[in-house]
Amino acid sequence: MLTSRPRYRPFSQRLRLRLGVLAIVAMLLVSVSQVFLISRQVRDQQQELLKNLTATQIPLLQIALWDIETQALERQLRRIVELEDIASLHLQTETGLSIDLGDPPDRAADTTLLVHSPLDENQRLGELQIHFNNQRMARLIRDSILQRVLEFSLYTLMLFAIVFRLLHRDIGQPLRLIANYVATLRPQKNAPRLALVRSERPWFDEIDLISRGFETLHEGMAHYAEQHENAIGQLARERDSLDRRVAERTSELGYLNGYLKLISGSSLKLMHLRQAQYPRAMTQTLQTLAQYMHLDACALLDNGQLRAHWMEQEDALWLDRLVSSMSASPSGWSVTHLDERSLIIAFVNQQRRFHFVARSKTPGDVVPEQEGLLQGAGQWLFSLVQHWDHVIGLEAAQQELLEMSRTDPLTGLANRRHFEQHQIEELHRAQRLGYPVSLLMLDVDFFKGYNDRYGHAEGDACLAALANLMKDRFKRAGEMVARVGGEEFAVLLPGLDLDAAMQCAEALGMAIYDLHLPHAGSVWGRITVSIGCSCWSVEHGGDTEQIMDGLARTADQALYEAKSAGRNQVAALHGKELIGER
Repeated sequence: MLTSRPRYRPFSQRLRLRLGVLAIVAMLLVSVSQVFLISRQVRDQQQELLKNLTATQIPLLQIALWDIETQALERQLRRIVELEDIASLHLQTETGLSIDLGDPPDRAADTTLLVHSPLDENQRLGELQIHFNNQRMARLIRDSILQRVLEFSLYTLMLFAIVFRLLHRDIGQPLRLIANYVATLRPQKNAPRLALVRSERPWFDEIDLISRGFETLHEGMAHYAEQHENAIGQLARERDSLDRRVAERTSELGYLNGYLKLISGSSLKLMHLRQAQYPRAMTQTLQTLAQYMHLDACALLDNGQLRAHWMEQEDALWLDRLVSSMSASPSGWSVTHLDERSLIIAFVNQQRRFHFVARSKTPGDVVPEQEGLLQGAGQWLFSLVQHWDHVIGLEAAQQELLEMSRTDPLTGLANRRHFEQHQIEELHRAQRLGYPVSLLMLDVDFFKGYNDRYGHAEGDACLAALANLMKDRFKRAGEMVARVGGEEFAVLLPGLDLDAAMQCAEALGMAIYDLHLPHAGSVWGRITVSIGCSCWSVEHGGDTEQIMDGLARTADQALYEAKSAGRNQVAALHGKELIGER
């Protein structure tokens, strides 16, 4: 059955697309934030205007109303309505006098200022209703937002263009060169060297490791291609001698061609494997090599350890003899005989002792010509072992980076990002299976005072002790403890309703209390915690984001209730009612 091949998509195209999406999202976020900030700025300006009117104009209106100076009152009101931010005024006095200035809109007044007697603050003379010029304010907000968004858009596009250029130069171009180089590799062909033009630097990265691996592959293929060419040249020089010699050389050439094809084909297969696939693949490679060269056993030893082996018939004694008889070899490459059937190809330097041991089926099978091929095979296998070690180191580094991105470095607990990802998975499972999910939010009581009194080192040790306690208590499948803030922790409890979650919270609070961690700044003289509980069940409904937001918001509100009630308590909210505390 034919299957369609996946469509090729260049790395640079995907990089441009993702950076473009990020730029658009960033511009949208900035637009929203600018609307909020400028709107708040306009509101602050209006409040400042009201303060100035209250401080400067209202006293004058008090005097004019008290003296019943209508003309002075109108002049004062005209001065106020002439301000750019004021659209209209309406003055209503207790004596029935009503004055309207400006163009009043069809809406309620934006604010009302009371005018009291200058002699008695309890005596009210009237009230001044003010309509702001909202059209002008809206125009100012729109112009400011457009200017800010345009500036940030230009900055964002320039920044992402620089980022794209750097990533394309450091990753995209080397990957493209490597892809083009791999496409040119052919069995039995002496490929050119992989040329990656990269700037000088005192370190190396994964691209350099790949380049070195291809360089090792190139050297091995060049070596055997050179032998191939030498064999062809020798055959050409002797082709007129005897038919027997021609036949012999032709047979040798075919053997060498098959050998080179075996080497190049195996190398290409091994270059892209993961660490877990290497042991089996190396064993298969040794089997293919041994069967082609008529060997009944071969083994790879690295620094005294058996890395891989293949035997036609298992011979544990021969393997034990190999490991125990690896004596000191001269530096560099060397070829020695272990016995009349076994040949050792070794490479030794200050950091490494590599041995490739090949055993023929019968004594005398390994002729001098075959010794040369075995020595070349040893060098090739050594390059594969080196690449194996590079793969091990690379995957270990990747795993370490993954753990660092998921773990809080101080407590060893999950960080907020890992906790949220795990929470999404558990909520999906709970929605499918129909069981409840509870959330605990913990906050260490008076922790700032603890740090101030005992120091941050002791504070870190305290948090680590609490983390160890919680890790030991919550080990059920799906449960997770995370540090989500400085002294704030969260516990996810899938499968527990609110009552069961409160029981867990009570037990946890008592366990922390029983740790007897001294805290002289606390009313209890020891470290205590306040805990807020929340729970979701299937009948509540909602999508995953709504459920996560509701759980966190309700647990935070319950935590606030516990702290407001005196701390060292457990509280849970069901709807808007506090239903439990410790």
